[in-house]
Amino acid sequence: MFLPLVLAAFFAIVPVTILSSDPAMRLVLGPTKTSQGRVLSAVDVSACRGLGARRVVYAFSPEPGRELRGAATVCQGSVNYPVQPGDAVDVQFLPSDPAVNVLRGDSRNSGPPIAFLLVMPLFVLLMFSPMFVPQVREALRARRLFRRGRVATATVVFAKKRVTASYPGWPGSSGAEVFVSFQTPAGEHRDGTAWCPNDWLLNQLVAGTKVHVAYTEGKQGKVALLEAFLR
Repeated sequence: MFLPLVLAAFFAIVPVTILSSDPAMRLVLGPTKTSQGRVLSAVDVSACRGLGARRVVYAFSPEPGRELRGAATVCQGSVNYPVQPGDAVDVQFLPSDPAVNVLRGDSRNSGPPIAFLLVMPLFVLLMFSPMFVPQVREALRARRLFRRGRVATATVVFAKKRVTASYPGWPGSSGAEVFVSFQTPAGEHRDGTAWCPNDWLLNQLVAGTKVHVAYTEGKQGKVALLEAFLR
């Protein structure tokens, strides 16, 4: 159960890392300030997929006595496309890090979609779920049987390999169903099946092997093989 938690934490950290490292997203999340700057130069470049584009270099003062420079590529149709050297422009910047700045009103500076970054970990976990969900489900079921049920000594009848369904071309989670026979303290004879993910243990479970199982009075066919969890 530890590995799915590690994967969940990893894929949850990825969007946070992207949000914290992307300048445009940092400006979107703020807080920001706006200062009036002036255009130093504006030259034509090729950057907007066939549309006209210009490279604008500007200077602004985030605080009195301090001047910083920035550059932006603006496409034809932007409010900043017609600017000329000496024109005034509005510059948006981070007060904590004025080096992160953009020309205000430029749509090219919008950050990555937040909704997609938040959904991405859920999508990745869903993609890997066939590998881990069956194992987690069986482990929780065994824990519940052990806490709420009783423990008995059982005899192995036979074991059968089981591979859970997965996506085409993807490996599923492998395990085995161990069929056991045991007797309750009241003298009732029962048969049950237990899940076993341990291949080494499975090789030791020949017919007639004595094992310990946890069971409840409710679902009589399902038991938990304690040797699969205890070392």
